[in-house]
Amino acid sequence: MNVKVVEYSLNWKMWFHTIENRLTDAIKGIDYNIEHIGSTSVEGLDAKAIIDIDIILTDFCDFEFAKSALKSMGYVYRGNLGLEGREMFSLTNPEYPHHLYVCDPNCLAVKNHIAFRDHLRLNKQTASEYAALKKALAKKFPTDIDLYCEAKSEFIANVLAQCHFDVSELNAIKNANTMDNDKANNPYMTK
Repeated sequence: MNVKVVEYSLNWKMWFHTIENRLTDAIKGIDYNIEHIGSTSVEGLDAKAIIDIDIILTDFCDFEFAKSALKSMGYVYRGNLGLEGREMFSLTNPEYPHHLYVCDPNCLAVKNHIAFRDHLRLNKQTASEYAALKKALAKKFPTDIDLYCEAKSEFIANVLAQCHFDVSELNAIKNANTMDNDKANNPYMTK
């Protein structure tokens, strides 16, 4: 996968809301929350033009219902790719490029995604530093998404440490973003 970090686009909000509305229409009858996560969810932050979305189920026992609803929309279930409580779905030819995850509300991925996003939204200097790092890494690893993600891990862990993540959580997140973790076709845990 090519790594191309581009300037922030207001279109990303529109893309998210369009996808969110379609998901909301399809997944009725269970309790959930849809979150725009990743760099495209932080206004002004340069990013890869791919929307990251978490559908956070209030009760993860509703996963099969959500899976069926997403299948009826054309989504393909890809499994958890080694991250418990975070199930990935993809479309073959989406109108708007995106990664979709159905998540257990108590999984580390959700805690990670929300905390990192919210920290960047509130701390423009940190967001600016992150954007600069991502641009540099995209130039260094233009065709290797795994190395790109792994190289961001220390920065992400430092931010999450400020958000009161404990050492075991930080180690789990770093491990999820390393080449040692077999993640064939796994885009990444933290955007």
